Amino acid sequence: MGFFVILIILNIPVLADPVIIPPGGEVYLGEEGLDIHYAVPYPYTSIAYFPAGSSPGRDQPLDIIQVNQGRFSIIPDLFYDRTGAWYQWDQVRGIPGQVAFIVRNPRISLKIMDRNTMGDRSFGTVTRGTPLVIQVETNLAGITRRSDFSYNDGPVKILVKTPEGGTLAGVMTPGGGQYSLTSFIPTGELGYAPPVESGGWDTGWSGYKSGLYKIEPGFTVNRMEDNLRSYHGGHTLRGTEVTLGTERTGLHLTRETVVRGDPFGVTITGSPGLPYIVWVEGGSRTGQPGEQPPMIISYQEGVRQDNPGGPYIAGSYRPYGKSNAVRDLVPQNPFGGVYYYAEITPDRTGRRTIEFRTTQETGDKRYTIHVEGPAGSANPKSDTMQVQVVKGSVSLSAGGGSYSIGDEIRLRGTNTGSCETYLFITGPNLPSAGGRLDAPRRQVTDGDPGSFTIASGDCETWEYRLYTGELGIDTGTYTIYAVSAPRDRYHLERTSWQAIPVTLKRPYISVSGRRMTVAQGDELSITGTSGGRTDAGVAVWIFGRNYFWYDTVQAEHGGVFTYDLPGPVTRNMAPGEYAVIIQHPMTNGEFDIWPDRSHEMVLGTSPWYGAPVFRVAGPGALQGPAAAGALISALQSQFIDDTYTEYSIYIQNPKIIIWSDSLNSTTGATVSLAGTTNLAPGSRLLIEVTDERFGPAPKGGTGEWSGYSGTTTVYPGANREQEFVFTIPAGRFQEGDYQVLIQAVSSPVTASGVLQVSEPVIITPSPALTNITPTEILPTTKQVPGTMPIETGAPLFTKEIHEHATKSANLSPGDEIMPGFALAAREPSVVLGFGILLGLCVAGLIAALAGWVRAKNREDALTEDERDDSAKESGVQDEDVDNDA
Repeated sequence: MGFFVILIILNIPVLADPVIIPPGGEVYLGEEGLDIHYAVPYPYTSIAYFPAGSSPGRDQPLDIIQVNQGRFSIIPDLFYDRTGAWYQWDQVRGIPGQVAFIVRNPRISLKIMDRNTMGDRSFGTVTRGTPLVIQVETNLAGITRRSDFSYNDGPVKILVKTPEGGTLAGVMTPGGGQYSLTSFIPTGELGYAPPVESGGWDTGWSGYKSGLYKIEPGFTVNRMEDNLRSYHGGHTLRGTEVTLGTERTGLHLTRETVVRGDPFGVTITGSPGLPYIVWVEGGSRTGQPGEQPPMIISYQEGVRQDNPGGPYIAGSYRPYGKSNAVRDLVPQNPFGGVYYYAEITPDRTGRRTIEFRTTQETGDKRYTIHVEGPAGSANPKSDTMQVQVVKGSVSLSAGGGSYSIGDEIRLRGTNTGSCETYLFITGPNLPSAGGRLDAPRRQVTDGDPGSFTIASGDCETWEYRLYTGELGIDTGTYTIYAVSAPRDRYHLERTSWQAIPVTLKRPYISVSGRRMTVAQGDELSITGTSGGRTDAGVAVWIFGRNYFWYDTVQAEHGGVFTYDLPGPVTRNMAPGEYAVIIQHPMTNGEFDIWPDRSHEMVLGTSPWYGAPVFRVAGPGALQGPAAAGALISALQSQFIDDTYTEYSIYIQNPKIIIWSDSLNSTTGATVSLAGTTNLAPGSRLLIEVTDERFGPAPKGGTGEWSGYSGTTTVYPGANREQEFVFTIPAGRFQEGDYQVLIQAVSSPVTASGVLQVSEPVIITPSPALTNITPTEILPTTKQVPGTMPIETGAPLFTKEIHEHATKSANLSPGDEIMPGFALAAREPSVVLGFGILLGLCVAGLIAALAGWVRAKNREDALTEDERDDSAKESGVQDEDVDNDA
């Protein structure tokens, strides 16, 4: 039995004594084992939470929790968003009592402080031997005010991790003492470990090695750390670190090569809070413009500089091993040389970065920057570094070299010499040293930035838009300068610059051609180019008999403009000549001559703005050529800067002409109807071909008929005329006459004709031509732009055969031989046959004549007695001759 009792005792968990919480006391997330009998007395069995701004006696609680007064825990998941006062709650009566306790988020934050200066050295570097204290900021002091709190169990622990990976639970104090960090007892919001009066943490103890020390806080009361380990949020544990190092001084440059005009940084390392002297040497000792070293920018944190007028406290420092003070080692100009040196105090990390600046007065040379300190130390440390200042570069481009006055010139480029690019211009009768780019007659002053035109940029690239119409200068060639410093034309040797030539010419306007013919109803396009400022575009004036038209059109990129007069407008214009005047606004970008809103009066700017010039409508109005001449006279006035160009258009009645030779064809051949028109290229033509025999078919007849229709497009032809071709496939028509009707799709003009289709004539050669093969000329093919290939002809003698067949319709077959033979004789092979036949005939005649002469001679020699016999013999010879023939 006793053994059994012992086992029971061994299996009962050992629980710590409950922590008594007084009424209105402070409790923290993660605490457990709290005795709240006093905080929540009988008859209260629950606690209630009221949101901020509510009244516990009047408003309903946001949350109610029934509690175990003996062992109560502040569970993070339940109370993380319910921090603040919790009230006693009578569950039976539903009313609150007094404040039971206050729930808080636990917080510990650490800093490393220099014990002597109380400067913050957190995350910094300190020299070994510097006394330090750990500053503890926490809200756990409420735990120490509990009645049963034991001062042997502080709620805060501090752990120090060494560079080798070990963990320190305490630190050494001056005199060889030790201070434990495992049970820190806060007495308020702010405390120090070790206490300041103890001398702090002795970092010079031989057991401490140089390196990084990490310091982390923790909770040591009521299992708070265990309960909060898996819970993220609702509490704060913020540690710190510090590097223990040897006493040293160093420099670090952000860049070793600097473009003149750019700033650069120098980082000084040393003991935190101790003064160091920095100065720069190099170049000329005069400090004149172009020879000055880089300067330290004023009013930087941790930087102390002497006043130019004295006293020279930092400048009186004498570097170790030198006989002269710092102020005697630097140039005395400008400002007494006080910006070439300074006293620098590193921050808590033992670092301080200061900024140097270079200007156009800085020499492009190599300079040496020195640092030495701590100032006043018996054995100061020093370091040096060199920086090279180089001259920057400037580029300038305009995209072109010739512009009309009024054009916008877009200047752009790069500038590595400074963040400002200074512009000026030189040219005929302008200031020789240069004039402002935006006011060329105002001379720039060397060294005065305000006298120059300054381009905007981002310290690398720049851009400037120059409006030439506002410069007030004449045509000619000018030079534009871009400089990295405010230097005129005679002081460019020590700065970066570039120049480009620019030619300005008078604005102009031109049109493509001086004459155009257009048919009524066709669209008219006026195209041309303009140079100069055309913000208002160009104006189009059209004058005719009892006709006036005015409009404006904007020029596109490059000055090209196109004005379209639509077909409905030209359809209402009477045939005849019209004068067109294109007006350019010139350099001011505004028209100095314009019509009023009702288009009755033409107004101008001289002798006053809006002065009447002449009337174009109503009583006394100028018409046609007179109005055009009045406008030209007004534009030619010396008080008007606008320019113009003239143009003529001729409006014609639309016409279509069908070529007569295209109205003849044969059955089985391709028909090509062609002709000319004054309609615009691209106009569509509707063509209908109908049989003249088309009508009611007689009873018993076949009712056969032929026809065709379609469209074609007008294309440019020769002699400023347009042409058209309409092709009908072969075999579409039988023999007969056909009515052809051609009409424009967009115009009322029409044309008509009669297409004659006949049967082709087949030639039967005579017996003398049996060996001659008839030759047939095949139709050729013609390609018309924008159309399908078409056949453009019938056999070469089709027309002649047709005429011959018509004339000999009533002749007998025998009478058709000679006309047919004459037609066939035109063929080359027939001509060759006729030549051979003629030669044979001539040869036969010559032989017959020779035989006759011989017979005559023999007849004279014969006697009278033998005449009869000779006559018989002669008869035989004549028969032989005939046979030979």
